Amino acid sequence: MRYTPGGMPQTLCPNCGHSPIPRGASACPSCGEPFDHLQSHKKVGRMRLDRPMVEADDDATVFGGDLVTSAVSAHPGPAAGVLLASAAAWFVRAAGLLGSLEDPAWTYGLVCLGAVLALVLVLNRGPAKGMAQVGVVVQLLATGWLAREAPLAPVHVAYFILGVLALVMVVGEPGPMRRYLGLGLGLGAAVASAGLLALPIAGTSGAGVRQSLVGSELGYRLELPPGWGQLTREQLAPHLVLPASTLQGGGVGFGDAAQERYGLLWVERGTGKAAAAGCKGLFQALGGALGEALSLPAPPALGSAATVHPLRTPGGAEGTLACGVLADGRLVGLVVVAAQASGGADEAAFTTVGAGLALQ
Repeated sequence: MRYTPGGMPQTLCPNCGHSPIPRGASACPSCGEPFDHLQSHKKVGRMRLDRPMVEADDDATVFGGDLVTSAVSAHPGPAAGVLLASAAAWFVRAAGLLGSLEDPAWTYGLVCLGAVLALVLVLNRGPAKGMAQVGVVVQLLATGWLAREAPLAPVHVAYFILGVLALVMVVGEPGPMRRYLGLGLGLGAAVASAGLLALPIAGTSGAGVRQSLVGSELGYRLELPPGWGQLTREQLAPHLVLPASTLQGGGVGFGDAAQERYGLLWVERGTGKAAAAGCKGLFQALGGALGEALSLPAPPALGSAATVHPLRTPGGAEGTLACGVLADGRLVGLVVVAAQASGGADEAAFTTVGAGLALQ
């Protein structure tokens, strides 16, 4: 190859030096020297021979390499999206926004890990691939350790599947199908994992799964024992009547239907009523009569002035009601009853439920 005075390259015949060689020629027009055996001809084919070869894709990278060549991805977005969704799902779990699994405080580290790995992939510098793979494997191991007591619980299985999907996204260079299918499945798994935290886990008693009931407007948070979950008015009947909500307050029902234990929490904003009058009205709404106070201590959240009374509902269930007025004037009542067929009042269940009550 030689260059003309204008800087344009021209090809020469390797045998006789004839120039220029016509585009697409398979032999020299002057001496007949064939070009088919030349590697340059095989590579170029029918490309113009009077133009220099350039790299076909200067900007393309592969999800491979080493510490020198940088293990980065040509399409880091979908994998980063799955890792970011995973971090969000772990935040919902660690913070107990929908339900608490009683995880240790270091679970927040998995939130940070997912967010950092997503950032590493987006920056696409250094050994991004290796860092992402190691980080996701650590997350999977942590997920397995947290699920050791109930590995087949749906919520634990969902979080493990989320980790596996994240790992699939950072191994090799995903093609278009794996990128977009993995992104869709990853986002779905993240939503499902967080959503399962809000559901009562039937049949996994002892797995440490706890559901939290939160009322932001009325300022309460009730963390239920394992196996307990929120119940509707219809599910409570006929054992317990959930009063209709008013402009001043409202309630939420819960229980463990398998153990025939039912309860409700009632919070009413300050109406100027005395504690005795407010508690009497709550008893009447429940269909019971206010009896003598018990020596059983009230839940700590209700304060030392709260009282505890026995309750027998029209449906035949027996249990306990704690009632008190807070310093801000709110009337709070907590009820736990047991069906008569299950043995009547269960003070241990009442104490356990009351320990999970927090009022802001």
